[in-house]
Amino acid sequence: MTTDSPTEKERLALCEWLTANGINPNTVPLREAGLRIDEKDGQRVIAYTQFVRNELTGNILSDPDNPGPVTSSATAPCRVEPPAWLGVPGAQP
Repeated sequence: MTTDSPTEKERLALCEWLTANGINPNTVPLREAGLRIDEKDGQRVIAYTQFVRNELTGNILSDPDNPGPVTSSATAPCRVEPPAWLGVPGAQP
């Protein structure tokens, strides 16, 4: 998947795939998710970027020094492979 805005078909497929892998799509900036599948400790994991949220309110934090939200890197077990046409790096054919 490119860093451009995903098409509606890509967005829906991506949200479905993230959900199938236990990732809440609302926590992932879809344009800049940095999605890829890596090997970690002998297991396939999804590496991605997620929004950082306020623990009390659940609101996405803003970066006071840069425009946009605060994000961090995260991983989750890859239980379900993405559709090949999404082009997620590291996905098995």
